[in-house]
Amino acid sequence: IESLAREWDTQPDTDPVVPLRPANTAYTIYTSGTTGRPKAVTVTHEGLATLVASLVERCGLTEMVRVPQLASTGFDASVLELLLAFGAGGTLVLPAAGRMAGEELAGVLAEHRVTHVFLAPTLLATLPTRAALPELTHVLVGAEACPPHVVEQWAPGRQMMNLYGPTEITVAASIAGPLSGTAVPIGRPVMGFRLHVLDEFLSPVVPGAVGELYVAGSGLARGYLDRPGLSAGRFVADPWGPPGSRMYRTGDLVRWSGDGELEYLGRVDGQVKIRGFRIEPGEVERVLSGHSAVDQALVVAREEQPGDIRLVAYVVPGEGYAAEEVRRHLRATLPDYMVPAALVTLRRIPLTTSGKVDHRALPAPDYTPSGAGRTPRTSCEEILCVLFAEVLGVAHVGVDDSFFDLGGHSLLATRLISRIRTALGAELPLRTLFEAPTVAGLARGLAEQGGSLRPVLKRAARPEALPLSFAQERLWFLHRLEGPSATYNMALALRLTGDLDRAALHGALIDVITRHESLRTLYPDIAGRPAQQ
Repeated sequence: IESLAREWDTQPDTDPVVPLRPANTAYTIYTSGTTGRPKAVTVTHEGLATLVASLVERCGLTEMVRVPQLASTGFDASVLELLLAFGAGGTLVLPAAGRMAGEELAGVLAEHRVTHVFLAPTLLATLPTRAALPELTHVLVGAEACPPHVVEQWAPGRQMMNLYGPTEITVAASIAGPLSGTAVPIGRPVMGFRLHVLDEFLSPVVPGAVGELYVAGSGLARGYLDRPGLSAGRFVADPWGPPGSRMYRTGDLVRWSGDGELEYLGRVDGQVKIRGFRIEPGEVERVLSGHSAVDQALVVAREEQPGDIRLVAYVVPGEGYAAEEVRRHLRATLPDYMVPAALVTLRRIPLTTSGKVDHRALPAPDYTPSGAGRTPRTSCEEILCVLFAEVLGVAHVGVDDSFFDLGGHSLLATRLISRIRTALGAELPLRTLFEAPTVAGLARGLAEQGGSLRPVLKRAARPEALPLSFAQERLWFLHRLEGPSATYNMALALRLTGDLDRAALHGALIDVITRHESLRTLYPDIAGRPAQQ
């Protein structure tokens, strides 16, 4: 202790001067973890420096820029916003409110005279088209694929750019723009980056061919903090760079277009999208395999009905396996949307002759509850049991069986509430099902409503001149004021290949027009007022 004290007395009272090198860590940020073990990524000063230089060059940054800080500091989009503002000595706007969208967000952008903004396309689409934002000259999008209609809406009269970059690099590896038309590429590499499109043998593919995107250059992160094995698997040697350089394997499928821009096509791995959430089945498998009573686990996405995709877990049980205990383990570890709708036990995972999983041999899950359950005691409970079974696609449902334990989710919940409205004439808030997800719970909720049931809809008499709805009258007025316009059209172009059966196409279109009266409705003037015909 005395020797340590003497050594301490010799230390200076101020922090020692430590030389700052480009490869030193500038910040550490976590990727979105789903299994309780998020990955920390260490980003360097060199990457930030080259990104600032690129943004100043590509985004027209001057000391007059005004950028709002909208992203949470837990996301690297916040770093982009800081650099956009401070890269050229501009102003960073700190809105008083937290997460905003729509009219509220448009009001903040207008109030603070924002010139540059970075938004996810989904959030940008919530802004009203009529929003007066004359000072907004640059719109940057990223974090997800940008639909063409968002570009058509916000690109005219502005510089709109699409940024691409995983968390494992310094925010953006490529920028596309200014955007125009319907094509939304992810662009060309940012200063300091090299982008390689490679096949499974790490050989470059020809322009137009699909391959996996690898990112290299000074903007690459150092790796995952304290995860050397994981870093080695994703940050691999770069055979085209200087000795010792690496490249990051993104897992994204891309191709070079004819004009030298990258086009994003999807994911290499088995990542699936269910009800708007991106899910990697492998993450769920790791959680399942982490349970002591599970020997093997396989998670797949199955489309039980058109548009109804569910996660199904196939489990080879170990000693002491209990399905309900495993379910509790999943709910405690994973977000709700990642919990499989069904657990199927197998003696072994079926394999093909080549040793790969034989997905065709996997049995279909049975969502029917294993126990008989309590039988309905009232006519209301009996009707609800039938509706539960129909919506969930099971043979029967007990009064105390949970809707969500039987494979239900938010979209099916909406369908169930609609069926209840039709069958019982009752208007139940959607939250009622989440608060009481059983037949017994919903029956109690209906009983508490008493007489406040929705009246049955009846066919009304149709007058000779049908009045316009508010939305129809608004568009009719704009048509009279401005003339023909495609502003409110949601256009979609499809290119089909193969033989065309003209008769079948004609019949299908006539079928659609016959079914939907609005497609064959005109709006003539009757005594100076528009009407539906």
